[in-house]
Amino acid sequence: MKDIIFAESDALFEGIPVTQGADAEAPRAYYREFVSSINLHDADKKLLLGVSKPNQTLDWIPITQANNIIGFISFVKPKVVSRQQDQNFIQHQFKIFSVISLFVLVIATIVATLLARRISKPLTSLAQKAHALSSGDYSQKIPVSSQDEIGQLCNSFNQLSEALAASQKSRALWVADISHEMRTPLSVLKVQIEAMQDGIRPANHENLGFVYEKVLGLSNLIDDLFELSLSDVGALTYHKQNVSLAPLVKTCIDHFQVKAQAAGLTLKDNIDAGQDYLIMADRNRLQQLLSNLFENSIRYTSSGGIIEVGIGVRDTFIQITIDDSPPGVELEQQEKIFERLYRLENSRSRETGGAGLGLAICKNIVDAHQGKITASSSHLGGLQIRVELPRSF
Repeated sequence: MKDIIFAESDALFEGIPVTQGADAEAPRAYYREFVSSINLHDADKKLLLGVSKPNQTLDWIPITQANNIIGFISFVKPKVVSRQQDQNFIQHQFKIFSVISLFVLVIATIVATLLARRISKPLTSLAQKAHALSSGDYSQKIPVSSQDEIGQLCNSFNQLSEALAASQKSRALWVADISHEMRTPLSVLKVQIEAMQDGIRPANHENLGFVYEKVLGLSNLIDDLFELSLSDVGALTYHKQNVSLAPLVKTCIDHFQVKAQAAGLTLKDNIDAGQDYLIMADRNRLQQLLSNLFENSIRYTSSGGIIEVGIGVRDTFIQITIDDSPPGVELEQQEKIFERLYRLENSRSRETGGAGLGLAICKNIVDAHQGKITASSSHLGGLQIRVELPRSF
């Protein structure tokens, strides 16, 4: 059998041109060594033909007939490449792979360096500008040159810078406005008291009453500032429970009837007392809310006018509307009236205009009830204040 295999193996190389010398016999010697390692075994792997190789690891190929193993062919798998051609081929491939690996490494290093610079440059700029931002310089901006995560981060930083700048400006205006609001009555008080001390004005009931009114106005301003500061930090206490809104609104209207009549106004309601308008709210804070709104309408409605109060249901909200007659408010100023210390041009006088804190306090109270307060033009020709509060089901 081996002679047949050797003959067939030799026949494979008869048509192949090879070089003369030792290399000419290398392929045949290589394959002869491999073929000589082939053995034939029975189904129990007992040697039938060939030479036993107890110290070598054999590979086994089963011989089957009708899906039954009838024997095995074993051979010794070469462990070392012995032909010079194969060794040269392996060395050549190793050199090629080494060059390719080195080239890939260089390319990867260049790409990684460029990518690292692209990432680190905006992050370094962000760190520097964040340090400047923490020092109070809110004018810092970072140019956004991409739409990826780095670009989104830079855009968020710019928004933060703008918000802090607006907050700083608002805080500065807030302090300046408070100083102005408090300086005006204090200046009047100072002049009046000095005039009384110098004997220019007598300390009679009329002059003392005038001083008392200024002190009372200053006290109300301080109380409003205190209430507003508490509502800003969430320190106002809220004890919420189910409140029937209609009786509460009617009670507040009754309390302001005398003041409305003294101002020459008609205060009426369009409330269906039979409806049960239930909301989850703090009764005392709602009274404060309604009192500020009625006070605002009475103060800014011309004599002979009318104020109407209504309650309605809209989806999941209870809506309170307060409409008054002229004068109205310009469209561009309607949203600004809820800003603190904001007063319309025609209400700058201390005789008619307040400190501009009442509606700001109202907005904070409504926000604390997860509601919404807005202003719009009224069908009566003046201003409509609309308050929406969540219903209780």
